[in-house]
Amino acid sequence: MSSSTVIHAYGIVDAEGVMELHVTGIGDAPVFFVVAGPLAAVVSQLDPERFSQDEWRRHADDPAWLGQVASCHDAVLQAVAETTDVLPLRLPALYEDFADVERALRADSDGYVAALDTVRDHLEWGVKIFAAAAPTSLPGPRPASGRDYLARKSQAASVRDEASRIRNALVLDVHEALALASTHATVNQPQDRALSGRNEPMVLNAAYLVPRAARETFLALCEELADRVYREGLQLEVSGPWPAYNFAGGNREPGLSSDVASGPS
Repeated sequence: MSSSTVIHAYGIVDAEGVMELHVTGIGDAPVFFVVAGPLAAVVSQLDPERFSQDEWRRHADDPAWLGQVASCHDAVLQAVAETTDVLPLRLPALYEDFADVERALRADSDGYVAALDTVRDHLEWGVKIFAAAAPTSLPGPRPASGRDYLARKSQAASVRDEASRIRNALVLDVHEALALASTHATVNQPQDRALSGRNEPMVLNAAYLVPRAARETFLALCEELADRVYREGLQLEVSGPWPAYNFAGGNREPGLSSDVASGPS
């Protein structure tokens, strides 16, 4: 890749969706559109000394650096998604110049158009459910014998197993209810505590593609379900709306591939 120019693409929109953007991108770079046929890429021209291909690779294991650029990437996509449908791209999608961007758009034009049709007039909502700590029971009387001790231990295990079964069934019911209220739904791997920022274990990490017009109905359902699961020691959290990260055809990558994904997961 040329050291004199670095073009980063945030996402792809219909050419008819091109608008004036009042947001800066990665490295405070201006954000604008590159149009090719029926499509347009949302791009920034980045400082090659800070964001060359080599720099991206050098910072591949630097969570602070990656977190900052991912936040800027997401902010641009959020701004675009407020007014038009956008196909998010993964970090980083790098090009040598504007002609390279145009060539990439034209090379897979049909695929991008089909992916945009999938998310048209929709936004993504994330739903996570956490299991609160089980209530602590008061200690019972001292076991009269070893047999009594083992019987109590077996009974306690049975109670825990039954509580777990009930919770799992409830989580499945919640997911099915939200999926029915959505056009598409997907379940991701639960995040560990370091990533979620919560001490409680995550038992559901799902995303739902919801029509823009159904936003209030979907959120009302989330509120109703949150009340229901709370009574069973579970906490439901909703995030969004997001661009359709989980439903954009696998986060198509016309530029440099990376393991770094943006957006909710």
